[in-house]
Amino acid sequence: MSRIRLLFLVFACSAVFAGERTKRGISQVEPIQMLQGALLADSFDGPELNSQIWHRPNWMRHNPDISVGTEDGCLRISGVSRPAGKDHQYAGVLSNYFRETDVALVSRMRVRSSFEGEGRIQHHVHLCTGDWPDFFTETIFGKIQSGPPRWFCGYLDKLWEYSGYSEYLEPAMPATGREATEWHQVLILHDGETHETRNYLILNGERNPIGPPHKLRMNHTHVELKVDTNVSGIPVHMDVDDVRLYPNPSRHPVTIVVSSRIVNAMPEIPIHDLKVRIVEEPSGKLLGDGFTDEGGQARISLKSDMIYPVAARIEVWDNNGQVLVSGIPCYRVQGLYPADVWAIRLPPKI
Repeated sequence: MSRIRLLFLVFACSAVFAGERTKRGISQVEPIQMLQGALLADSFDGPELNSQIWHRPNWMRHNPDISVGTEDGCLRISGVSRPAGKDHQYAGVLSNYFRETDVALVSRMRVRSSFEGEGRIQHHVHLCTGDWPDFFTETIFGKIQSGPPRWFCGYLDKLWEYSGYSEYLEPAMPATGREATEWHQVLILHDGETHETRNYLILNGERNPIGPPHKLRMNHTHVELKVDTNVSGIPVHMDVDDVRLYPNPSRHPVTIVVSSRIVNAMPEIPIHDLKVRIVEEPSGKLLGDGFTDEGGQARISLKSDMIYPVAARIEVWDNNGQVLVSGIPCYRVQGLYPADVWAIRLPPKI
């Protein structure tokens, strides 16, 4: 055997063995969630409303024969409409107040109300900075007065100028015809710096604009889930589920904290300048990456075109290759959010 061929075989075998060592050397560990970035995340699985999140002020009780509570794992607003007045005959719930205004609001809704008769029959997912100034935006399924139900938006960006209350704002969308049988997901984005607000209906994974962009100067945020009807004697039924309010991904990075066993007052394995990648599962899409600092912390901005939470894989790499992988599962409102803090620990040296 020639010397050149021998060297080639030695090099090839070394590469294979090195690859096997790298593959075998990737440790799999469970992540520990230190802090959830979501401001609000509720799937309404309990026997009653979570009173630490939701409440019903008197102005949410203007339609006394409509009940509000949890049923079949969702928020259910249902009954026969008996409005006490003509305008703003709300029945629903209002959330806690949150200081953060740079946010995304996501919710699923299903509507089985009757749309017979003339008058207001509406189902709202509403993001607000009330009580004063009562600036808000909302995505609505229903009708203002007559005609078929549709998806549209309303907002108040100037004192007592309620755009979308008496006439539809474009773009509006016709009903899909499946609102009574399938969940429809809505998304509201509010930029806390530019104040720009956009409303969407998500269909087949695509964001469909509902209403025009508008600007709201919010000093805090809260969520309202409600129906509004001034038509008497009709059955009303709105289900809401998987409500999430979370910070803007582009300005609120996830923090991954990598640690190691301490030996002689120092990490046994160096934890600085490690590359950390966050990959969506199961698509394999890279959500973001970064490097750890001296304390093992990597701050990673997530993609802003995603709806959270998601399932994710955390990868840790040193100069020689990948050394660790950790998985974050996703189920309903649990998973990876912007502004989360997760801790993972490198296994000790053998």
